[in-house]
Amino acid sequence: MDKINHKESYILQLEQLETIIKETNSRIISDPPDVLIYENANFFTKAFLITMCAYLESYLKDALMVIVDELNIRLSTTKLPHNLVKWSLNIDKEFKENEFKYEQLKIGIKKKELDDYISGNPFKTKDLFKKFGIDLEKNAVFNSQKEEINSIVVKRNKILHHNDEASDVSNKDLTNNIKSLTDYIVNIDSLIRKHIE
Repeated sequence: MDKINHKESYILQLEQLETIIKETNSRIISDPPDVLIYENANFFTKAFLITMCAYLESYLKDALMVIVDELNIRLSTTKLPHNLVKWSLNIDKEFKENEFKYEQLKIGIKKKELDDYISGNPFKTKDLFKKFGIDLEKNAVFNSQKEEINSIVVKRNKILHHNDEASDVSNKDLTNNIKSLTDYIVNIDSLIRKHIE
C-alpha cells in the first residue's frame, strides 16, 4: 500500500474541503455577508456533506483494490493452478469442460465491479470487508466509530434520496464530520495494511 498511498490523498482532499467550509463560514458571518454564499448556505452544506461521503466511498474502493492487486502479485509468484483451487473449494461438484481454465489462479475483481458493494455505511462496509477476510467487528476503534460514521452517511442519503434540507447541520458539524471521517479512514487503512503485510 506504500506504492500508492490512497489514504494520504483522501485525507488531503478532506483537509481541502475543511478549508473551503471554513472560508464559506467566514463569508457568511462577515459584515456584510457574501450574498451568494449567505443566500445559498443550505446548498453549500448539502454539497459539502455529499462530497465528504463521496471521498470516503472512493477511498474504500481504492483501498480494497490495493488488496486485490497485492494478492494478484503474490499469486503470480506462487503459481497456483486455477482448476485445483476451484476444485478444492467445490470438492463435490462436477465441472463441465468449458468451466476449466488452464491458467494460474488470480483474483479477477475489477474496480468497476466493486461499485455495487461500496458504501459509506459502516455496516455494509463491514459485510464487504468480510469478503476480503477482514473482520471489522473485532476492531474496537471501528466499533467506536461506526455509529457516528453511519449517522453522517444516513444524513447524506436523506439529502440525496429525500431532498432533506440539512437545516440541522452547521458548518461546525461539517468540520467535526471531516475529523470523524479522517479518523475512520486512518483506522481502516491500518487494518488493510495489517491484512496485506
